[in-house]
Amino acid sequence: MRKSVLINLSVFLVSVISGAAESFSQDISPFPPHDVRLDATSLGARAMALNKDYMLSLNVDSLLLTFRRNAGLPTPGDPFAGSWEDPACEVRGQFMGHYLSATARLQDDADIASRSTFIIAGLKKAQDKLGGGYLSAFPTEHFDRLQNLQPVWAPYYVIHKVMAGLLDHHTFAHNQVALQMVVDMAAYFGKRVDDTLQINGTDHWHEMLNNEFGGMSEVLHNLYKVTQDKAHLRLAGLFVKPSFYEPLVALQDPLPGLHANTHLAQVNGFAAQYEATGDKDALTAVEHFFNVITHHHSYATGGSNDGEFWGPADQVADAISQQQHALDTEETCTQYNMLKVARYLFSWTGNGTYADYYERAIMNGLLGTQRMPAFDLENKVLENQHEQHQHLAAAQETGVDSMLQLGSKTGNDMSVSRRHLQGTDDLSGGVDAALSPLDAYSANWRQAAFAQFTGLGAGQLQEEPENAPGPGVVLYLLPLGAGQSKGQSSHGWGTPLHSFWCCYGSSVESFAKLQDSIYFYRLYQAKQPGGPVADLYINQLVSSSLTWPEQGLTINQTATLHGPNNTALTKISFMAETGTDMIVVQLRIPSWVAEGASQVRLNGQTWRECHQHQSAASNLGSPVGTALSAGSYCSIKGVFKTGDVITAKLPMIMRAETVQDNRPQFQSLKAVMAGPMLLAGLTDDSRKITANASNLASHVSEVSTEGLVSLRLQGSPDIYLQQLGTQVMAGPLQQGNAAAMAATFRMLDISASEARPLTQMSDGQQLVLESMHRPGHVIMQDSQGQLSLQLTQNLQIDHLRSHGLAMQLSLSNAADANETTVRLQMMRVNAMQDQAPAKMSIVGDDWVVETYKGRYPEGSKALHGQDRSYIISPLGNIVDEKYTAYFDFQMPL
Repeated sequence: MRKSVLINLSVFLVSVISGAAESFSQDISPFPPHDVRLDATSLGARAMALNKDYMLSLNVDSLLLTFRRNAGLPTPGDPFAGSWEDPACEVRGQFMGHYLSATARLQDDADIASRSTFIIAGLKKAQDKLGGGYLSAFPTEHFDRLQNLQPVWAPYYVIHKVMAGLLDHHTFAHNQVALQMVVDMAAYFGKRVDDTLQINGTDHWHEMLNNEFGGMSEVLHNLYKVTQDKAHLRLAGLFVKPSFYEPLVALQDPLPGLHANTHLAQVNGFAAQYEATGDKDALTAVEHFFNVITHHHSYATGGSNDGEFWGPADQVADAISQQQHALDTEETCTQYNMLKVARYLFSWTGNGTYADYYERAIMNGLLGTQRMPAFDLENKVLENQHEQHQHLAAAQETGVDSMLQLGSKTGNDMSVSRRHLQGTDDLSGGVDAALSPLDAYSANWRQAAFAQFTGLGAGQLQEEPENAPGPGVVLYLLPLGAGQSKGQSSHGWGTPLHSFWCCYGSSVESFAKLQDSIYFYRLYQAKQPGGPVADLYINQLVSSSLTWPEQGLTINQTATLHGPNNTALTKISFMAETGTDMIVVQLRIPSWVAEGASQVRLNGQTWRECHQHQSAASNLGSPVGTALSAGSYCSIKGVFKTGDVITAKLPMIMRAETVQDNRPQFQSLKAVMAGPMLLAGLTDDSRKITANASNLASHVSEVSTEGLVSLRLQGSPDIYLQQLGTQVMAGPLQQGNAAAMAATFRMLDISASEARPLTQMSDGQQLVLESMHRPGHVIMQDSQGQLSLQLTQNLQIDHLRSHGLAMQLSLSNAADANETTVRLQMMRVNAMQDQAPAKMSIVGDDWVVETYKGRYPEGSKALHGQDRSYIISPLGNIVDEKYTAYFDFQMPL
């Protein structure tokens, strides 16, 4: 056995050392996080502010509690009971790693910087107390169980997170203490892995790699790039799983049946391996993986997986068409990792395909996974009123370890109730609570562990104030079925203190770096006299600013994807110091642009030189800039000065993308796309539409707010006329835009030859009330006399009069002079008889007409079919509204 181990290790080490001799040059680089700022009014800035508010609300002693407890140190603070950070949960500590990665990128915020310094100092004390370089929130016994192939959750997965967070603090904050902590951890685990190989052999080690180990390969390869210590490179290579890596190198598809996020983290390891060693096999593995997953396993959102696993290639439709499956689609963590894969690939190639994917994935699969407060609440960025940095500074000066007082107030004064997992109130002692047996290598081990450490079920949590819209309420899974809301996923919306799923950590990190892939640069290795010295890549149409001190430039971009006539617009303004050099602005012309319709101007003049441009010094395999066409870059060369402006007009293709499924019965299942955005239908159930999908633009129109009102019962402060599914009733207005839309109707005047939105009220007008978000559905009375929403035939006036019920408007005197009050009477209108309509019933007493409560999510449009219409909205702008991601298109007869 020992001889076999030595032979296998020697072969592996030869491969590692030879790979390290290869050269790798990363021509294209991102800007430091603090050099890019999002415009404060943008959706991204609101998302980052909400995320920062959550980060600052968390008690630092509670974050450190399980690490201190494992080291036998005093443990001030309350445990995050019932969550994945519960002291009895086996993956406790994983959130800390992502939290560190997030704070590392936000060091320009004094509150964040002080807090992260305190946390790293606390972790260092725990590591010193544990000894030998070991640092974790759980004992080494977890690794003993893993070595013995006994049930254990995912210990190396957690270690990766902690190491990555500390290494990020060296990368972004130049923290040498954090770097040494990672080096010490690598030494401890290097010895542990070597002991395992010596005792159990290589085959046994590979079997251990069937337990989720996160991005251990990635963080160790990244550590090697810093230290150039071959021991780190060797250990990184040992965390390459041959059964996954080798099929990718051989251009096969090993994905079916694999747990998605387990293996996505490994792909990022292959990427780091290529950057550290220049190993072309690693490059092949990453490129091939990206091609396989995006062409054969993905949804139109850019996401993938069903129930956290990948299914057969080109058979994605089952996960969408089966409602229960559709609640478990697209784990948020997987989107986090796919964004990293795409970013790696772009930095190596400059290929706009990867920037296109990044845009699609972040807009549809990340933005909108926070339960953001409704935009109509003053539509302002949340203002953080934090005094905690003062306590942090005082604690650092005095050496105080306890910071319990920091958790008493959250960033926006949200009220958070604390729940404790039954049986874990007693946290005394240093041994884990007894765990029910879990098969660590079965298909459902993760789900079983999730159920064990969740406490209350998702259905129970939905009515808890803890997960109301606000900081720290995010998704685990993004549903893609019909008539489902994000909160209806099997895990529901999380809670700020009692969830801490894996997706909480990846979300906190993701929303801390929304600005990091808008701009990139490439410095020319050899400069020609009078020629350009660098390329500036503008990859994303996001309102933001860039400071480029090395080139003496400040760039301000104002952009929107919601311009008139389905057109994206951007304006890029320059401020320059004197004596700046020539650069080439590489402006991405996305693949979703209508071919030949783009317009790029410099200082008002059409730029006609978007032709191919490549410096002779470039070592990229192909030109970066190409002709002005969809899926390319427009190269704009010049010595930019203050006042220079680049503008671009990019008309979007409105299109229907067929689901990635090669079975004939699913070819009608299509996602409606406007540029990079998936436009989901705001509907409770149906996904059928009779329309020509190949001519989608002719079926889409802009939405209007004309005639929209909300009706409040006079004398009551909160009783509104509302719809619940197809039922119509009066009741208190609930929180969120979904409830506000349910209490918003369009008054349609049917006294003329066609139904028109009511613009001016007069006594005796005949009207119908149409649902705000279900076009063509009006309030009718069924055979039992109950009010309900019923679909009409495209609001044809004859149909309304001959088959339906209409309302007669009766203006009444309001008690308040500032109110307009109406009385709605149900009237049967029969166009065939020349007689006064008979009064049927009264909807209610007097109703106060108020400004409409509901808001169409930004970018909403109307999709018209032969038999019905839908409101369609960008998925990333939907919060609590029910939606349908894919439509079933039927050709008109």
